[in-house]
Amino acid sequence: MKKYSVVTNFVLFQLAWFAVFFLKEESLLVVLTTIALMFALSPAKSRDVKFVLVGISVGMAIELVAVTVGVIDYGPAVIPLWLLLLWLALLFSFRESLNKLFHLPLKYRAPIVWLCTPGSYYAGSKAGVLSTLEPLWIFWIVYGAIWFVGFECLRWLDAQSHIRRNGEVLS
Repeated sequence: MKKYSVVTNFVLFQLAWFAVFFLKEESLLVVLTTIALMFALSPAKSRDVKFVLVGISVGMAIELVAVTVGVIDYGPAVIPLWLLLLWLALLFSFRESLNKLFHLPLKYRAPIVWLCTPGSYYAGSKAGVLSTLEPLWIFWIVYGAIWFVGFECLRWLDAQSHIRRNGEVLS
């Protein structure tokens, strides 16, 4: 992995996220373009596509659990199309932008994922893209836990030999 690919990938995901944040349902073209660019720039297209296609089931499971237990509400759509596309972009960015996080020891990885992930959803709620459970501290604890379990599933998936990028071994 080259340093410029990490930065490029991170910037592309941020573009997708801010497009959803500001444009909401009208962000689809921007997010689809971002996904196409992430695919085009992928250094391991076949394995990355496998990871994304299998990982999307984990991402949608995270969202469905969160919706089912009532910590997130996306309005009339249980899972809006923009969210599915944003997850695809996120999954393409996992192996580039979040690679270091995959390899951190659990004592560091757990609090980072658990405490940081709910922040983007909270920001989305302030922008009117979604609603979160109140009080905020309960949302943060419950959604952080759901996301941490999902993250660990994605981490496990990334380590599988038929999906793992050549030469990478997860510790």
